[in-house]
Amino acid sequence: MRDVSQLSLFSADARPLRLGDLAGLLCGPARITRFGAGDTARISLQVADAGRAAAVRAAAAPLGIPFELGERTCAGRELRTAYRRDLAGLARAWTGRDRRKSVPAGFQLDGTALRLWVLACGRADGRGGCVLPLDGAAPGTHDALIAATTRLGLPPARIVLPPCEGCRERAAADTEAGSALTEDALTTDDPDACPDAEPAPTSGPVIPPAPRSSPTRPAPAILLTDGTTALDLPPAPPAPAQCRSHHLALVPAVAPECPAAGPALRIAGARRLQRLVELVGPAPEDVDTAEWPRHWGRPRA
Repeated sequence: MRDVSQLSLFSADARPLRLGDLAGLLCGPARITRFGAGDTARISLQVADAGRAAAVRAAAAPLGIPFELGERTCAGRELRTAYRRDLAGLARAWTGRDRRKSVPAGFQLDGTALRLWVLACGRADGRGGCVLPLDGAAPGTHDALIAATTRLGLPPARIVLPPCEGCRERAAADTEAGSALTEDALTTDDPDACPDAEPAPTSGPVIPPAPRSSPTRPAPAILLTDGTTALDLPPAPPAPAQCRSHHLALVPAVAPECPAAGPALRIAGARRLQRLVELVGPAPEDVDTAEWPRHWGRPRA
């Protein structure tokens, strides 16, 4: 029997979509969240454009599970279901006791689940390969998904996707602004140049203010361990003024996480791409064919 006939048994067109096939979405960055005691759950994910959003919603429609449009992000648009009882079993299988996402033991990836993975976030990388993003918040799932794709005849390479162009521009602007503030703070010696400047706390023993008394009564001294008093010590030299605004500027702000960045799997090579195309089938009408896996090599005899 030829390899093409064997692989067709695992292709996306081999059988109708089942509820458990939504695990293909969870292979990527999609999240499944259990509510309360875990009797209900919902799925949420990011899609790059309106075409993919429509394709995911159309794929889940035969299961009677509608996906609602959520907030816009730099990675595209959020899709999410309502909390549903029929998703509780999938959530229990894909979450541990701590409710973190984990791949079920013995998970077998097939063409139907793989198609949903590609449909949600997979894309061509412009170098003759296909990229399948992983969930950066669930690193414990990566090795199991590498093993699952390898068993399917698609041994991948592990890569890291960069942030989107908008996030890179914002990060560069924040870095440039922070460098300018840092240089200004290091070169400013005049505390009067900044309205937020305030004297720094002085070093040495702290002398409390003298109590209210008559002018002829001396202020009490603080007895130290060596028998001397604080009044016997020379005054501490004044410390330079500190600028609160500049001091806070020296602390780098935490940049928001870009949904487009993170770990991913890359499938490349003529035979592997041909196998991938056979498994996932043709691109849906709403998805750009340039982003769908394609095989450029010669067909096998």
